[in-house]
Amino acid sequence: MKKDKFFKRFLSSKIFFILGIVIFGFLLVALLNKFFESREIDQEIKESEQEIARLETKNLELKELLNYLDTDAFLEQEARLKFNMQKPGESVMVVSGGSGDDQNKKDLAVLTAEDKFRSNPAKWWDYFFSRP
Repeated sequence: MKKDKFFKRFLSSKIFFILGIVIFGFLLVALLNKFFESREIDQEIKESEQEIARLETKNLELKELLNYLDTDAFLEQEARLKFNMQKPGESVMVVSGGSGDDQNKKDLAVLTAEDKFRSNPAKWWDYFFSRP
């Protein structure tokens, strides 16, 4: 009987109440820490899955490029561009790069009336060494 009264009195005391609140607080803090760790891990997993998807897409693109680089069409294109090779019966045409307006102005400047009477070496000298 005496033990029962002691337990009843202890369970209804302020010390038990404060001790219960402290223990509840520790448990709540631990639970919140685990919850936030779980959310952070889920976020990292999601980011990793997105990175995996991006890398798989990039890998697929690189495989397609590698397959293209192994084809005869690519080899033919490279031979035409780098070595100026051609198929029998074809003729190669070289188009110089540059702005069309600037090139047209230079062409018109070359064809002026006074240039018609200049010698060819003088025209070449102007072409290479004169400033536009």
